Amino acid sequence: MAKKDTYYAGRVLKLGLLDQDKLLSALRDSISIKYRGNAWTFLDVIEYQQSGHHYFFGRLSKYAPEGEVGVVDEKTRSEKKQAEPNLLVASSPFVYIPSHSGIAFLNVSGHIEMRTFIRRFCEIIEATHQNFFVDCDIELVSDLKSFSAKLSSLQGIFKIEAKVSPPNPLFSPLWEPLEKYLRGRNTDRMTIVEDAPEADTLKTDLPQLVEAASLQTEDSAFLPELEIPVGDAAILMAADGYGSGTVRGRRDDEVIIIKTSETALNFTFDKTPAPEALYLRTLKIFERIEKQRHMEHGE
Repeated sequence: MAKKDTYYAGRVLKLGLLDQDKLLSALRDSISIKYRGNAWTFLDVIEYQQSGHHYFFGRLSKYAPEGEVGVVDEKTRSEKKQAEPNLLVASSPFVYIPSHSGIAFLNVSGHIEMRTFIRRFCEIIEATHQNFFVDCDIELVSDLKSFSAKLSSLQGIFKIEAKVSPPNPLFSPLWEPLEKYLRGRNTDRMTIVEDAPEADTLKTDLPQLVEAASLQTEDSAFLPELEIPVGDAAILMAADGYGSGTVRGRRDDEVIIIKTSETALNFTFDKTPAPEALYLRTLKIFERIEKQRHMEHGE
């Protein structure tokens, strides 16, 4: 039986001069970068584009340029070290789906964990374009039901922080006004901080909004009567994978910090997947998100 492990789902944000074409060219022909004695690059990258399907599959790989391995010396019955240039240390398979700006990648415990994958993936993309006014980021998509459960446990919210970027190509009607504002201002990234007066709480319906959003089905959309306030909309936008958000609240006498990244959408799949199989599983997840959250394509 094939060994399985955890994959995370997120969206690749393209900022500065980085656009879809530049991102794809970096995936097709990336360079290697070095970090603390190890090198990192994309290996075994394939691009599939036919019959309406388009995806990239590859492996983010960590290797030792001056590696060494242990070998047995039969004469002395001892182990000796032997030089092994470019010794592969670990690889994390990933799939990127351009139509959703969506990515899924394997969490490799001890070597290429979630945050490490995000940092190294983006550094390779940026370095391939000589770091010339290009900025890449990956934001994880939140599981709204898990996020809602955490928020509903709060007895009050006193601080909301969010960092969001305009989406491409999808957007949600719940935060469409904020998306239009960002595009109208030609804003690449916006940071929002709302802080209540000391010993007080914000006037926000965020827990109820997230709960309503999480209960949407393909046949039943959540349509709020009033436009969602900008701070709440930014958190919802972050939860859809277009930023990061943090909510600080109280439960009894305890301060509780809830991050959108802590409720990241994940799934279990083969550690050494067939490219098409990983693509189809990931596509199904992003299509379900699009339908259940009633996301729409921009212009």
